[in-house]
Amino acid sequence: MFGRNRFAHIVAGALLPFPLFVLLPLLGQESSSDPVATVSEGRASISGRVGEWFFTPDYALPGPDRRVSSQYRQTETLPTLNFEALPAERLFLGHRPTDRRRRLLDRSMLPAGRFSAEFWISYHVNEPVGAMMAAYDPSTQDQPHWWFGFYQGEVYLQKGGLVNIVPVMEIKSGKIDYLADSSEYQKGLKRYWHHLVAVFDAEEIRLFHNGELRSTASIPEGNLAYSEETQFEIAAYLDAEPHMELANLVKYAAVYDRPLDAEEVASAYSDHRDLVEAGVHFRDKLHFTTGAPHIAMPGLDHIYLVWEADRPTEAIISWGEADVTEHQLKLAENGKRDRKVRIDGLQPNRSYFYRVVLKSQDGQTLDSEVLRFRTAVRSGDPMTFAAISDTEARPHVNARLADLMWSETPHLVINVGDLTDGGRHDNRVEWTHEYFAAMGHLMARTPFLPVMGNGEDDFVWFDRYHHTSAPEISYYNYRYGDVEFFVLDSNLEKRDVDRPGFRGRQRRWLRKVLSDSTAVWKIVAHHHPVLAERYPNLVSDFVGLYEEFGVDLVLVGHHHNYLRSWPLRGDEPVTRAEGGITYIQLGGGGGNRSFRPTTPDLRWEKTFQGYGYSMFWILGTQLRYAMYDDRGAMRDYFTIAK
Repeated sequence: MFGRNRFAHIVAGALLPFPLFVLLPLLGQESSSDPVATVSEGRASISGRVGEWFFTPDYALPGPDRRVSSQYRQTETLPTLNFEALPAERLFLGHRPTDRRRRLLDRSMLPAGRFSAEFWISYHVNEPVGAMMAAYDPSTQDQPHWWFGFYQGEVYLQKGGLVNIVPVMEIKSGKIDYLADSSEYQKGLKRYWHHLVAVFDAEEIRLFHNGELRSTASIPEGNLAYSEETQFEIAAYLDAEPHMELANLVKYAAVYDRPLDAEEVASAYSDHRDLVEAGVHFRDKLHFTTGAPHIAMPGLDHIYLVWEADRPTEAIISWGEADVTEHQLKLAENGKRDRKVRIDGLQPNRSYFYRVVLKSQDGQTLDSEVLRFRTAVRSGDPMTFAAISDTEARPHVNARLADLMWSETPHLVINVGDLTDGGRHDNRVEWTHEYFAAMGHLMARTPFLPVMGNGEDDFVWFDRYHHTSAPEISYYNYRYGDVEFFVLDSNLEKRDVDRPGFRGRQRRWLRKVLSDSTAVWKIVAHHHPVLAERYPNLVSDFVGLYEEFGVDLVLVGHHHNYLRSWPLRGDEPVTRAEGGITYIQLGGGGGNRSFRPTTPDLRWEKTFQGYGYSMFWILGTQLRYAMYDDRGAMRDYFTIAK
């Protein structure tokens, strides 16, 4: 589409097969979920800012429970502007905007001479997406007065009819993944977060990426002449990513009425980076960095609450069956941001209200508002649970699936590994700004059972953000009603190097707990598949134990497509009466979608390529199962009767 001499400025009209922006009648409406754009008083002090906007997705459960995500919404402090006029829709590189924020600046506030524009973005998908900010006259077919945007790793800058195209961002694509030197492969903040600053100076545009100058190009000298109808907007082009909104991609944007120098740009980048690296969303506002308190490991007479705030705090936990005033627990500040608290003295299979109120040393108070949890059911009681895996990189998909799972009102959810794409010790951001930001609202009401994947396999944040009864952190069993879950760590080769003898210890433990189990249903979960869809002999040392002790189902992930086997003994289809075990590869939680097998395979009864979740309904010796996609459509179904 464009000439490949990307570092040189290009005359757009001469080389483009169509104008970069095409004016068309308005075809759609804005997204109904409109993240509030606000000014933060804690931002680094750089003069000349005429407008800045923070964007945060407003993830919340449908219905009256929306309020739990209110901590992410800040108060509008920009001048009141007219959002009623609807400018014509435009194309950017052939794509219509899918999410727009219009009339963000009045014409009188737009800089006409030397100025700067800034983006802070998170680009953690492998599909082509982009965003831009522009000042334009919607009443004409003319080029915008100026614009600054990016699409799939390339940055575009335009002023005075000239376009500069600079490839600066390494994005999560198959090409990059396969060609990158493994010693240089990075995840998290270092790879997926980008700070872009365009400085429109007297005779040139300078582009900075993550604090460093990346490109300089000549532009026409002189001030811009804005028409009376000129408008300013920020728009996102996300048609390749289902459920994605502008706030999933753009976290911050700003316009300055002067050129920033290199030192100021580097300072702004450090300001953004340091905040995210600390797993903090707002600089001066007390908030849950886990989105909300989370419910963990409910028992018949107890439950755990787990949370993290952006700073150490005092805490008051209150709860009760009728309201939250019946019982109260006060916790003094202990110098830590995270807490794990056990609440005892509860009754089986009862619903309780609860509330967590935090207070920081500077006097700020954070109220979770009233939430609910339920204690574990007894043996013989019906129970429902949901299953998902490989949530990884797409909070917008995670949040969609969380809403769908919540609509089923499960007793608990199990996430079968790769909760994050690479949430190891130096990538806390993948927990706070992706996983918990998208699913924390569901975790505040529904307990999650975490499974160790390769994406978080150094234990650090996996251990900090969860509570389990694990003998060695990453494997454990958990009894709930008539079901016993056996959660395993399938990072076997790596773990045996890090912790010699781990593989043997886990296997001996599994033999004992399977032998001791009296549960009607035995369900195993581990991240890597047993069967050789792509890699042979991943966790084959467990299969003999599954068959010896009558495991009913094995839930796995790792490959990002859905597979369900026929009942299998070893690698061969058999009947359940012959001891066959059903293996379900969940895989569709939000990681880059993998292709399903395209040749017949006698082991697989059902395959599906796409995002989705699974539901299990169990009463006594009856089990009913269904798998749904991200639209809520059923894609698989079976029943088992013992």
